[in-house]
Amino acid sequence: MASNKIITSTLVATAVAAGSYYFGKEENRQKLAHSFKRMKAKVKNETNEDHNPYLNEKVGHSDPEDVEDNSMVDEGAMYSVNYYNENMNN
Repeated sequence: MASNKIITSTLVATAVAAGSYYFGKEENRQKLAHSFKRMKAKVKNETNEDHNPYLNEKVGHSDPEDVEDNSMVDEGAMYSVNYYNENMNN
């Protein structure tokens, strides 16, 4: 009986110490808060994708008439090509 209490208290103390260490950084607290808000919005069906049909339509389908979006995709593609060429030539 006493050994179970010792093991349980050791596990709880370890979990508290690990949590304190991890959440001691502001960045980790912000990540947790953001993840929690996002999960809560998904459960309530309140995400931007649920309310804005443009976002559902836009994802993964580039409109040929959308010049800004196409130039952004083009710049992104050129970055990877340039990066590959620089690393292969060196």
